[in-house]
Amino acid sequence: MTLSKTARAKVNLYLHVAAPDARGYHPLQSLVVFADIGDEVALSPAQGCQLSIKGPFSQGLSRGEDNLVMKAVRRFEAFAGTRLSHDILLTKNLPIASGIGGGSADAGAVLTLLRQAYAPDMGDDDLASLAGAIGADGVMCLWSQPAVAEGYGEKLTPIDLPSVPAVLINPLVECSTAAVYAGFDAQGKFNDLEAGRGFSGIVNIDDMVTALSHTRNDLQAPAIRMQPVIAQVLTDLEAQQETLFARMSGSGATCFALCRTDEDAEALSVRLRVMYPSGWGRRCRLG
Repeated sequence: MTLSKTARAKVNLYLHVAAPDARGYHPLQSLVVFADIGDEVALSPAQGCQLSIKGPFSQGLSRGEDNLVMKAVRRFEAFAGTRLSHDILLTKNLPIASGIGGGSADAGAVLTLLRQAYAPDMGDDDLASLAGAIGADGVMCLWSQPAVAEGYGEKLTPIDLPSVPAVLINPLVECSTAAVYAGFDAQGKFNDLEAGRGFSGIVNIDDMVTALSHTRNDLQAPAIRMQPVIAQVLTDLEAQQETLFARMSGSGATCFALCRTDEDAEALSVRLRVMYPSGWGRRCRLG
C-alpha cells in the first residue's frame, strides 16, 4: 500500500534574530505557521529504498545521501534498527532555497510516513529528536502546527491562531540561508528577541495584523542586499488593495501577503502572476 503526505510550506510571520553565540549559532524567536500547500511525499513497497524526484522544482536536486529526505531515512533506519523496503517519491512543488522550509518539511513528512509504516509505537519525542538532528527547523516542520519558536528553532510553544487567507510569491531567485546570515552578521547591529508574547488571544485577521506590526524579520534587509528584487516584490505587494500585511518569510526570497478573504487572495494571486510571469506564486491559507 502506498502512503503519502503533504510537506506543508512553512511561513515565518516574524523572525527576530540575535547576535551569534560563541559557536556561531543565532538564538531566534519566530512565529511560524503552515500553508495548506506544499511538496508531496509518497512511500511505495519495493525491494530496497530509492528516492525519485519529480515536479516543477525537481531539476538539479540530488537524489543521493545529501538530500534531507535520505538523511531522514538513514537516521530513522539507525534508530529503528531496520532497513527500508519502500521507494520514496518526492514531488517538488515548492521553490528551492526560498525561506519556506521545503527540505525540512520533506524530511518531516517522510519521518511521519516511516513511523506509520515501520514503528507505529515510536513516541513523538523520539520522532522529534530525529527531525531536530536534520536541521534547525526540523521539529517545527515535522509537526506543521502554529508555534512560537525560540532557542535555535527547536523550542516550540504551540499557539492558537485563526486560519487566514494569504498569497505566497517568489521571484525565483535563490537565497542561501548561510549567505543571508553572513550578511546579517556583517551588519554588526543586533536587536533583542522581544515582542513575541503578544499573540495570545488572536481571533481574526485584524488582531493578527496589529500584533505583527510590532514585529520584524531581521533577515529581510540582508536578503534584499543579496537579491534586490525582493524589495520590489514587497513594494508591489503593499501597493495592492487586497494586501493587509506583507513581509518576507525566513531567509527569503518568498514573500507573503495576508488578505481578508479567499476571494481577495485569489484576485491578488492572479494579478501577481501577470506582474511576475517568470516567478512563482500561490494562493493558500495559513494556520
